[in-house]
Amino acid sequence: MTYTTGAVGRACARASTTKEHPLLAVRARAYRLAAVALAAAALPAAALPAAALPGTAPTALGTDAAGHGRPAAVAPAATGASDDPVDYAVAVDESASLGAGELDREKDAVAAIAVSDPSPRSRMVVFGFADARTATQSPVDEVCPMRQLDTVGREQIAECAGQLRERTPQGGSGTDFISAVRQGVTRLKEAPDSGRPRVLFLLTDGYLDVKDSYRYRGLDDRTRDEQANEDLTRALREAADAKVQIRPLGFGRAVDRKRLDEMAAGGYRNGCRDLPQTRPQAEVVDAENLGRALETAFAAARCLYRDPGSRTRPPGDLSVRVSPLATEGTIVVSKGDPLVTATYYDPEGHKVDPGDGAGDGESSFEFTGRGKPVESLRITRPLAGTWRVHLDAPAGHRDRTASISVLWQGAVRSDIRLEKPSPSAGERTRVEVEVLTRAGVKLDERDLHGITVSGQLTGKGFTQKVPITLADDGRGQDEHGLDGVFSGTVTVPRDATGDLLFSSTVESVGLRPDTRSYPTGIAPLNAKFGAVLDIPAATVHPGGRVTGTLKVSNKDTAAHTVRLAVADAEGTGLSVDPAEVPVEPGAARTLDVTVRVADADGLGAPVDDDGTALGGKVTAADGTRVLDDAPLSITVTAVPSLPRRIWDAWWQLIVPGAFVLVAVVAALLSRRRVKRLRLAPGGLLLELLDADGTPVCSRKAKTGRGNRYEFDLVDAATDNPRIERRDRGTYAVRRDLAGGVVLRAGGQGERTLRLGEQLALTGTLSLRIADGRGRRPVTGRRGGPSAGGRSRTPGRATARAGASAATDHTGSYAASAPEQEHPDI
Repeated sequence: MTYTTGAVGRACARASTTKEHPLLAVRARAYRLAAVALAAAALPAAALPAAALPGTAPTALGTDAAGHGRPAAVAPAATGASDDPVDYAVAVDESASLGAGELDREKDAVAAIAVSDPSPRSRMVVFGFADARTATQSPVDEVCPMRQLDTVGREQIAECAGQLRERTPQGGSGTDFISAVRQGVTRLKEAPDSGRPRVLFLLTDGYLDVKDSYRYRGLDDRTRDEQANEDLTRALREAADAKVQIRPLGFGRAVDRKRLDEMAAGGYRNGCRDLPQTRPQAEVVDAENLGRALETAFAAARCLYRDPGSRTRPPGDLSVRVSPLATEGTIVVSKGDPLVTATYYDPEGHKVDPGDGAGDGESSFEFTGRGKPVESLRITRPLAGTWRVHLDAPAGHRDRTASISVLWQGAVRSDIRLEKPSPSAGERTRVEVEVLTRAGVKLDERDLHGITVSGQLTGKGFTQKVPITLADDGRGQDEHGLDGVFSGTVTVPRDATGDLLFSSTVESVGLRPDTRSYPTGIAPLNAKFGAVLDIPAATVHPGGRVTGTLKVSNKDTAAHTVRLAVADAEGTGLSVDPAEVPVEPGAARTLDVTVRVADADGLGAPVDDDGTALGGKVTAADGTRVLDDAPLSITVTAVPSLPRRIWDAWWQLIVPGAFVLVAVVAALLSRRRVKRLRLAPGGLLLELLDADGTPVCSRKAKTGRGNRYEFDLVDAATDNPRIERRDRGTYAVRRDLAGGVVLRAGGQGERTLRLGEQLALTGTLSLRIADGRGRRPVTGRRGGPSAGGRSRTPGRATARAGASAATDHTGSYAASAPEQEHPDI
């Protein structure tokens, strides 16, 4: 984390463009670091980002009854998968009129149903149908006997559906709906009526055609058609009596839509829920969309919400969105070719592998149909957002268009609120119902699509239920459209005499219905007793509490008792204390009200670091009359680790202390660095002198191992004595803090010398160490080879040596023109 304040930032910018001496640069960097650290330590807590502060978990915002922002409560998601089984029969047209590839699409559609059903206890039978021209032929081919859709059964259905065949004209080219319906009803009736739904899907490309059927042989056309129609009507009646829904699906140009509608209406009409879109109805599509249409019919029969995704040919990516309302869902990928491979990625980009059956602690996964033309990924508690599936395929297997869809079911919890908690008879009051979801995700228009909220008012003194029209369209009494808050008004009947019950129901395809009630009573005229509740929004850990206030005023001559309760928060582990507050006549006071949060085991929803928001409200009632209510907005976060608790309690001291510590460490490191630089031998000039004091060779020292310059005296007894750099040499030199140098000479230990001081090394040679900045090293002597490889005559060498010897032997040499330093050997 970087803090840049004006002066400090500008100083650093200027320093970065300034060429400094190494020693000064180190000091400057240390001073700047210390300045930044101290400046940051002095910053007020308000300057720190919110993420660094304790108790700042993010919350989704909704609106309260007055239109003001407040954290939106979140309903805990349902735990575990739905286990409501369904029995299916799938009748697939095998007539000779099928177009190219249409039978393959029917097979894929059948496999999609098998891998999409959420219950492992569901059962399924698959058969083909056409007609029978001879007594030895059968109008139906049962390729998949009734079997349970457990892990093995799903795979088997996909395999045996591949046995569906296209009939030849000699094998029966007609379309015998009668036999198809009866076969489906017979198989579905074999199991006792346990209350589980029975559904027959009928896939066909044509119309009722039995002109060549052996059953109607010898009849003229009119008689045959009349008899066939009577037989079909009887078969549909049998389906209705057996509670078998018939969901016809036609494709192609020769489909008899009217006949399909009659079959959908003739079977059992009650769907999985009393919603128009879940009732059996016929559908006619082109063959290319057959799979998607059957999935839609399956979803309606199962009360699942289906969301189609993209299409592409492999290699490529498919994508589909999973709603935050979903508590469990199945992503279905229709590849059309078993050699196409699919790789799944969640909305955060994490790859989901078949080995991830245990999930990530939040979600769990189950793959079905891998290596088949249709496969699926079933997810419990799926991560909301856009899921991506990458497709790949070998050459020669990339011509089929693949598609993706998701079928999900979810759970919502709603909260009903009244503008006037205790309205009077004949008074009009505003009603709000907020749809709550998990994980604090705000619903958008796509999530709210299809959700309906209905309400009604019942009570004493009137017998007719009063409907309440609620909408989320931003019109009339609804202040904000598509915000998840459905609003409307209702007038309390004038003949109401006592208790009132406001109720609401939220429902949609894919969602379990959620019904909420608001019991209250008629407010007496000129009421002398009242109460006002205030519960603030808060973030707590499991087992924590939130404290609010209750203001009461009793101007009556009799005592009253306020009863407090948590409403619309079943399964959230919330309770309120005190439960009752007695108020004496003439009393007016304010007291604390505590909302207690259960421990982690009693919350009914998993808790993580991001927090689980709990909703509902606290009501204050006088008998059956609600005096006031206060919406709850409590976010529960997991108990932090010990380091996090220490941080939360002491961060205001830890932050400045850390910066001060950094500054101190930086200063100590800088001081050590400065000391090393002051001791480094780099730049010292080592001169080898003969008996006359004439320089015969010199070397400029560089910093080496251990911050020393180590060397040896080479060829000391010859005419060309030299100083050569060597690791672990006999001699070593470094500076000292007093401005001199420290020389180690063999086994004689260390000796401190002044710059320019001369020290005898042998009987004829001595060493002098001077400040060599801007000085030329002497690399050879008379007659000897120089480091540069040039020969020097004795006269020239002597002349140069004499010129050098004429200088000040204390080390104060006259500056000469700089030349490239001779490299150390």
